Amino acid sequence: MNPMKKILCLLPLLCATAAPALELIADTAFQRGLTVKDRAGAKQTIRWNTNATPPVWNTAQHHSKSCFADTAFQKITTNGFVFKDDYETLLIHPADADFISGVNAYNEYAGQYRAKGDPWPHLYLEQRISGPGGHLGNNAPSLADLAKINFHMQAKLLRDRKPADLTGYSRNTHAAQFIFFFTIQNLNRQSKGCGDYYWFGVTLYDDREPVTKLHAMQDKGSPKKKGTDKFIYNPGLQPFADKIVAPGEWVDIRGDLYPHILAGLQECWKRGFLPDSKNPADYKISGLVLGWEVTGLNDVAIAVKDLRADAVLKPQPPR
Repeated sequence: MNPMKKILCLLPLLCATAAPALELIADTAFQRGLTVKDRAGAKQTIRWNTNATPPVWNTAQHHSKSCFADTAFQKITTNGFVFKDDYETLLIHPADADFISGVNAYNEYAGQYRAKGDPWPHLYLEQRISGPGGHLGNNAPSLADLAKINFHMQAKLLRDRKPADLTGYSRNTHAAQFIFFFTIQNLNRQSKGCGDYYWFGVTLYDDREPVTKLHAMQDKGSPKKKGTDKFIYNPGLQPFADKIVAPGEWVDIRGDLYPHILAGLQECWKRGFLPDSKNPADYKISGLVLGWEVTGLNDVAIAVKDLRADAVLKPQPPR
């Protein structure tokens, strides 16, 4: 081929604009504070940096006896926050971590294993990403706009203590899980399925198995605990780490979430979920949930640092 013609053929590729990565998770350094709810359900703001803009991180303590708004168990430090009562622990900017999250379910359940169908304590850090109330708002990219989602965090299990007496224990009912979940939601107001979503996530720790694997199911509830009835797609930790999350050692967790999110979307459609739109351009990452769900009598705590999820957009076509 004529060298000049070869250069001309390559020009469209060279002129394509590579879009920068977009941070899906805001305030990963935990500088802007937290929103918590008091025991009456009213929202309160906890800040350790008085010059910070309003918090993006919310806390949730479903079915727990604890409440982060209880001032008797709070301490504001020069660069963080400490909360610790008999039931739950949350430390922002402890030594060598961005946060520590812990649940003492033995105290929550008063030492008695919960029955199947009973509610269980949660300790979540949450934030809205896209759509109303999200830090990216309505301009957040859709799944069709993305090329990759580079996910990274480091986790260190600090403790997982269980009672020696296992009377009443059931492996299918009792566990301690630390999870990372996105909501993948149809946010196209012109779509019939606007508002519908599925749960995409990774179980980072489960005391019943060293490395969590693919798990897909409907989020069913019970008369005592309402479920969302939405589909859950969880590829497990295996694609993102080469070692288990075990006591006393930092584990590096990283990988591209995007192909797994698309696989979850395909599995939704295959099983009859999200029936009103099969267009990836209608779906965005609308929110994040990160934290503990403890259905057993475990007393657990984990440290986390360097949390990121950067969306790499597809290159823009040449002008």
